Amino acid sequence: MVAKLGRFAALSEADELMLAALEKEEREYRKDEIVIRSGGSVTELYVVKSGWLASYSLLDDGRRQILRLFYPGDIVDLSEIALVVSRHDIKCLTATVLCPFPKAGLEPVFTHSPRLTALLFSMTVRENATLLDRIRAIGRFSAYERVCYLILEIAFRLDATDENSASRDFRVPLTQSDIADLLGLTNVYVSKTMSRIENDGLISRDGNRIRILKLRTMAELCNFNGDPHIDSSWFPVK
Repeated sequence: MVAKLGRFAALSEADELMLAALEKEEREYRKDEIVIRSGGSVTELYVVKSGWLASYSLLDDGRRQILRLFYPGDIVDLSEIALVVSRHDIKCLTATVLCPFPKAGLEPVFTHSPRLTALLFSMTVRENATLLDRIRAIGRFSAYERVCYLILEIAFRLDATDENSASRDFRVPLTQSDIADLLGLTNVYVSKTMSRIENDGLISRDGNRIRILKLRTMAELCNFNGDPHIDSSWFPVK
């Protein structure tokens, strides 16, 4: 988490120590294991040490809408810290290692580092901006544009969280069903659309790895404006 947050604002030694304290304990989770259930008490938050997770809502008829993806360095689910019970389920998409900490574990940050507090708040705003952009894509884009948009969203998020992942060549451990439930499509439509995008020369695929071949073309096609930038000019000095 220190490496990720340090990309957006300078951290003091004290800031780094407070963040490290949130990652003292580690828990391992299996692929498809549920970490948080909808309606359960929100008593802990989690730093993602490794792996991918998804938050989602289930309708009464079994249909699923995936809301967010979480990557290494993210805090799950910081946006719900003020809630008593969770509004959605969170499941591991891969084998995952999480660092749990009680909500009160952020008290030293809020008390002693206004700058780090502002950064954590800004990261939550950034995640919400990403979610709003995807809602726009789901509401107004064609299936082709939606899938292009999701590929670019993931590419930019990974480049901001994983130093070993080039933004144009990355692993995507999502099933066709996961992508369909992220974008409001069917599995068959996802399969056909991914093949079209590859046949059009925008990407290449090797198993669950994707390489973006024409980044600018894809961005123009789906009106992708890049990852939301954080303005740190207003952050407190300390």
